[in-house]
Amino acid sequence: MTISPSNDPLSAEAVFDTVGPAYETAFADLGAQSASLEWLLSQISLFSSSDSEGTGKKKIKIVDLGCGTGRPVISTLASSTKNSDFEILGIDISSAMISAAKERVSFPNVRFEKRDISEFLASTENGEYTAVTVYFSLIAGMTQSGIKHVLGEIARVLQPGGLFVFATVPLDAENEEIMWMGNKVRVSSLSTEDVLTTLKEVGLEVVFQELSAFTPKAEEAGICKAEDAWEEPHLFVYAKKPAV
Repeated sequence: MTISPSNDPLSAEAVFDTVGPAYETAFADLGAQSASLEWLLSQISLFSSSDSEGTGKKKIKIVDLGCGTGRPVISTLASSTKNSDFEILGIDISSAMISAAKERVSFPNVRFEKRDISEFLASTENGEYTAVTVYFSLIAGMTQSGIKHVLGEIARVLQPGGLFVFATVPLDAENEEIMWMGNKVRVSSLSTEDVLTTLKEVGLEVVFQELSAFTPKAEEAGICKAEDAWEEPHLFVYAKKPAV
């Protein structure tokens, strides 16, 4: 990563407001993400339990934390689950991203909210969600302890047997100032080993992990010059909360 100049780093909200919907173009054709959605949909199809009142199938609730423009994650999930038994929520700290998501992804079982991830999780009940997805949204403006706390909260809000897909840049970084997409931002991240250890500590079972590399198409998206984008290491992890 390129060390940034002396100007103050942008907040996570500001940097994604700046990058905006062009992020979708820069990260298009991310094969590991498509594969993770295929896995998630295959597992969600197995949920068919009855609600507590015995009136039929209970809602399958999915939340994408840091949803961006809603594509491809929520659009893929929603187009594959077009029925009243599914509720899909996307949250993001960026107003620009939420505005784009509301314009680009329109399904009756989908809604979007501008929310901070930590605040959202703190207000969410135990076991409320069938599945949670996080794609690269626990990096900017985070600390390592904050990331670990959020992973614990995700485990808490998942129902027994619930599903978690997590993608991150697996580096041992704490409050480092970097240049990303032409913007100075402060970031933290966990190494692959720390991610796997933390997920085990919070009670999630890792069923798949994969390391890959991807170079965002930032110049094509009009975000920054080609030299301001670099090949990123990516870690994709699929996990489950043990059934009671």
